[in-house]
Amino acid sequence: MTRGWLATALLLLAVPAWGGARPPSDVALDGARKPAEMLALLQVAPGQRVLDVVAGGGYYTRLLADAVGPGGEVVAHSTEGLFAAPGMAARWSGLKRSHPNVRLVLGIPGNMPLPQRLDRVLFHLTFHDLWWESAAYRIPQMEPSRFLKQLHSAMVPGGAVLVIDHRARAGAQPRAETMARHRVDPAVVKAEMAAAGFRLTAESDLLANPGDDLARLVYDPAIRGQTSRFVLRFVRPLPGFSRPLACRTSSRSDHPRTAAEPVRQ
Repeated sequence: MTRGWLATALLLLAVPAWGGARPPSDVALDGARKPAEMLALLQVAPGQRVLDVVAGGGYYTRLLADAVGPGGEVVAHSTEGLFAAPGMAARWSGLKRSHPNVRLVLGIPGNMPLPQRLDRVLFHLTFHDLWWESAAYRIPQMEPSRFLKQLHSAMVPGGAVLVIDHRARAGAQPRAETMARHRVDPAVVKAEMAAAGFRLTAESDLLANPGDDLARLVYDPAIRGQTSRFVLRFVRPLPGFSRPLACRTSSRSDHPRTAAEPVRQ
């Protein structure tokens, strides 16, 4: 990531451009999630249209809306079952009042229309959910490849996707791993994105934790908030461009996070 992108993101967190102060509950998560570094990797800019996939309670939606400004748009995606969770409607009502550039859409990935001309897409701890199903939350079995190809078509050439997720053991079968531990092997993500036409341009271990027991459910009290997360950046290639080399960013420190299941902030 460039210093310019990081400086802009840090300033955004310190002094939101508009929309008012962030909820204290969101700010409390910043140390673990390193949102400035993540926004810098995604390279979010004013005027862009951004899709936040399975946006939870809007932690990143709010930051993205501040970053794109009144001339941009953030499309926050959820499902009817997840949106029906206690307190969720009130939280989103307040967020949309403070950020009129946010549009909430509900639907099942792969079985819903997507907004077009997307500049940026974020999966924050939700890429593995493409293999998740739940009768309680009215989420049927999905086909990730169908959704990712649809997403590729909805993006502008040169548009970027950032995937942040809980690391699984190498070779873990994605559907079984998601249902058992809510993790995904980064190699699976790379393969699925490549098959859909995306190219990997950067990866980061800023959110890695070598001490994570990858055999545990991410919500196990013994590891909750300390999972090792990988970060991958992809682009929809420009016509005629050769495959770029992926770059890496790293950190010496570990950065745990906290999260609730299955509703995410």
